[in-house]
Amino acid sequence: MNIWKWIDDLEPELRAAGHQRLAELMRELPRAAASDRHDRVDAIAPVALALARAARLPWVEVFVRHWHLQSRVLYRAQGDMALGEAVALVDFSHSEAARGCPQAVCTVQDLAACYAWVDGPGYAPERIDVSREALRRIDPSWPCYACISNELAGALRDQGASQACIDFLDEQRRVMAPARHELLPQRIGALIELGRVEEALVACQEAIAHGRGDDHTRRARRIDLARIYARMGRTDDAMREVPVPEDILPISALYGIYTDAVVQLVAIGARPNDRALDRLLQRFITRLEAQGSFDRPFQIAAEAVELACRRRSPAVARVHVATMERLASKLRRPLGRLDRLARARLSLEIAESQPIAARPSDPEDILRVRAAASAARLGDRVLARRHAAALFDLGFASESAALLERLLAERPDLDVARLLENAYLAAGESDRHRALGERLLAAGDDASRRVGRWISARRLARQGDFTGSNEHLVALATDERDAVAARLFRASNARAQRDWPAVLRLIDEVLALDPNLGGGGHHWERMLAATLLGAWDKVRDSAARLGMTIAGDAGPIDECWELCKIRVVHPDGELQDLWARRSGPCTAKLLQISSLRHPQRYGDRVAFDTLAVEDAPGPNEADPPVMIYAELATLARGGCFAFRIDGVHPGEPALAGLRRVVEAHRGALQLQSGAGYRIVSPEGAEHPGLCAFIVYPAEVELARAAAALDAYARTLPGPLMWPELAEAAGDDETCSRHRMLVGA
Repeated sequence: MNIWKWIDDLEPELRAAGHQRLAELMRELPRAAASDRHDRVDAIAPVALALARAARLPWVEVFVRHWHLQSRVLYRAQGDMALGEAVALVDFSHSEAARGCPQAVCTVQDLAACYAWVDGPGYAPERIDVSREALRRIDPSWPCYACISNELAGALRDQGASQACIDFLDEQRRVMAPARHELLPQRIGALIELGRVEEALVACQEAIAHGRGDDHTRRARRIDLARIYARMGRTDDAMREVPVPEDILPISALYGIYTDAVVQLVAIGARPNDRALDRLLQRFITRLEAQGSFDRPFQIAAEAVELACRRRSPAVARVHVATMERLASKLRRPLGRLDRLARARLSLEIAESQPIAARPSDPEDILRVRAAASAARLGDRVLARRHAAALFDLGFASESAALLERLLAERPDLDVARLLENAYLAAGESDRHRALGERLLAAGDDASRRVGRWISARRLARQGDFTGSNEHLVALATDERDAVAARLFRASNARAQRDWPAVLRLIDEVLALDPNLGGGGHHWERMLAATLLGAWDKVRDSAARLGMTIAGDAGPIDECWELCKIRVVHPDGELQDLWARRSGPCTAKLLQISSLRHPQRYGDRVAFDTLAVEDAPGPNEADPPVMIYAELATLARGGCFAFRIDGVHPGEPALAGLRRVVEAHRGALQLQSGAGYRIVSPEGAEHPGLCAFIVYPAEVELARAAAALDAYARTLPGPLMWPELAEAAGDDETCSRHRMLVGA
């Protein structure tokens, strides 16, 4: 059965009934999930669900909720935190309201996968039973047959039965025919576990050649290749395939195989066993545990113990052992994990029994020294705080928070409270962070309430509740100790709301209170707000304080400074980085013809965020990098219209002549094609091609500009075409001729 057919059949009905947006979102949800665009999934799923419920379409509701769970569970490894929704969706999809929904069987996969993240081995028997029951209700023609088969295979692997997993997959492959490639990921994992890496490589190559090609799957197979090549000793191949950590951090479902890959790379000397690796693994552990996944972070912590022991950092290993103990207590059936914990404890015991050379500047050794001092003098709050700070510096935010909580419970301490806030933020402990602020606000002394206000103001601002944040900041500003800092924080809140008058007013108040305030960040914010409000005197004042030289004493600023790039957002959300020339501290004029699919940006004057997004190569190889800034507002439109010109490249001298013809009518020509661009004539002959954009100001008479182009083009050996310009110029004959050439 093709479970997508009902969606194909439903789509025209939805559009005919006025539900175009719902039809679009139903197509976008699976694509966004498979492309690892999970922030997009989280944004559109509630919208799609509300539309489905408003239209009273329970099958569509199942579809939307299922794909949101696919994103949360299969791709982001959410376990306990998604379990309630997974159970509720199974119930709803099998209820009378959704009777017959083809997606109902998919909800069984969601639930089984959710249990796998909570405790894969502990729930393996139940996952096997529910998968076998689901397989009996469908046949191999259903795409779900492969999904459920993979769930069953994964449960067998979690039981340690890798060979039984392969035997089951062999049986399924015989009946699934063209869908057999969907079973390869589980086969790859089982073969690696059995040490049959040559066979695993063949399976991985087959999966890459014939399996799914979405972004998530491609990343997973690259990691599989890296861990296979590392086991084969093919260092260069492994290093070429392993993704950088930044690409993996948002995708929790890949943490397990990525950890295996980097551990194998360490084993063959291809990657250092260092503090950066430990911090990465700790981030994996923290994210997974926060999501209610307990077995996978247990296994990662076990690897972290062994790595720490090998690099002679027993204090770090001890923290990871404690993490294993905490996670083991959350597992449904610890089973073989207790043996793994015992091995980790033995490794730690051996590491602690060996002499360790002092490494005074090494953060891991600092933790060892501070932990030992804190343990020796239990009542010393200074040592305990230093111990907590060392844990925090190494990425153990939860462990640092636990120690700081004990100190705060013993005696109110404002410095400890500030440290604890940072630890909560790093550990993702939003509920505890909120409770800390509320507890301090309710305290009987002014000092505690003051810190409680700061904590609450920062928390509310991060949540986007600027009104609530500002209420605390207004109260704080009445204390001279906080008058400047509270106003600067309110200015930051106003900036986030694009309330530029408030930004300028608050920073002016700060400068009135402290004219010699150090640091230049507030002056950059002042210049930006003043630019957007046309307060050029204040732009000049702050620029002078920062040592900038600006011509003139009044009026708008229009300098000719360095080249940069401005990141603009087109109406459909597309981002484009456009060359520009800075014209002031936070203004620029766009010099590049932008995408022709959108309103033209060439010649626009913009205000930009002076904190660079990133840098980019200069115009030429020898040039230094240029900064890329994000556009904040358009100050003045260039009012230009742009068109494409395409055809046979006339050669460099003739191209220079073409450029002069365009510029004679106040236009600009910018080449888009490279040396490899080719044009094939109707006769089949291949020629070097030219693709360029041309732009004219709105006041230029396009008919005259197009006529000049046409006159010049007739002198060239090959045709050039600009049908859109001809149409805009009202030249129907040229437009038709060019469209015929393009069609040819």
